[in-house]
Amino acid sequence: MGYYCLARLHRGQGRLDAAAATCERALEAAGQPGPRLRPAAGPALVGLGEVAYQRDDLDQALEYVTQGITLCRQFVHTPPLAAGLVTLAWIRQAAGDRSEADEAMAEAESFSAGPAGLLNPVPAQRARLRLAQGDPAGAARWAGDCGLGPGDAPDYPNEPGHLVLARLLLAQGDAAEADALLDRLDVAAAGQQRAGSLIEIRAIRAMALAALGDEPGAIAALTSALDLGCPQGYVRVFADEGPAMAAVLGRLIAAQRSDQRAARIRLACQARLQRAFGDGHPAGGPAGGRATADARAPRLMDQLTSRELEVLAMLAAGRSNQGIASQLVISLDTVKKHVSHLMGKLGAANRTEAVARGRELGLID
Repeated sequence: MGYYCLARLHRGQGRLDAAAATCERALEAAGQPGPRLRPAAGPALVGLGEVAYQRDDLDQALEYVTQGITLCRQFVHTPPLAAGLVTLAWIRQAAGDRSEADEAMAEAESFSAGPAGLLNPVPAQRARLRLAQGDPAGAARWAGDCGLGPGDAPDYPNEPGHLVLARLLLAQGDAAEADALLDRLDVAAAGQQRAGSLIEIRAIRAMALAALGDEPGAIAALTSALDLGCPQGYVRVFADEGPAMAAVLGRLIAAQRSDQRAARIRLACQARLQRAFGDGHPAGGPAGGRATADARAPRLMDQLTSRELEVLAMLAAGRSNQGIASQLVISLDTVKKHVSHLMGKLGAANRTEAVARGRELGLID
């Protein structure tokens, strides 16, 4: 259980790599892998599922949390079980299965313990799910019941609730109140170096600023969130916000194509986000390379999967196959397949040529 708590700390710091590595160590300590999973592996599997979900690897996330939930049901201590069910709910929501998402979240509530807050984020997650499903009235009832208000001072234990409140204020058309609340939360999180919180706060603030008509501010806030989140593979923190976030992302992409200095995100990150939003091309239009890139780059962006673009970027950074497997929480064989597919699509004979070709085409920096 100590490993699981440490992994949650890493996630609060925005360090998904460290969280995944901690969970892997927990599996090793539990005697994994093996033909039969032991109950002690449950929290670690839930933790790996949370990381995989955040990285938009929904199939892997579902596999991890399904196994983890089964094992965690054998514990008296229920927070890891509740966390697994919350992640399952969001996986179902991302897949468009609203009824199954509701069912998983309701079960998570039945296993949640203690007052709502950092140690029991399930009530806030339930309210957030209601917002995502177009039920602001249900989220408003929750906000009223828990006594949170837009004028509250930042309080880390109540941060999950305040973030839902900020989303609720946006849904109710009160972007100014939302922005003021998010500004205070940002200052507190920055002072405590909680990058995981800052990614979410600034993503929501980008939507608030866009609603206020401050496009430069919205682009700057989203760029800051992406600068913190993309290197660690964050995707769902953006994608789960839906059309409002897709619109801001589209403006950022358009600004990037105009070479505005405030907008600078890597193409591999852009591709992951586009895939997560479902249509491949957010409001900024179809993906394309830099003005100096080969004319074939837009077509290659369509041919290369977002995972292959991630692998290409890691090859460019000098990562070994094993290093890539560890960071992406996938098997070594899967990495080798991605590398093979990359070389074939890029017409490269080896990894070095693949990286050189990717740079030539503007697919990587």
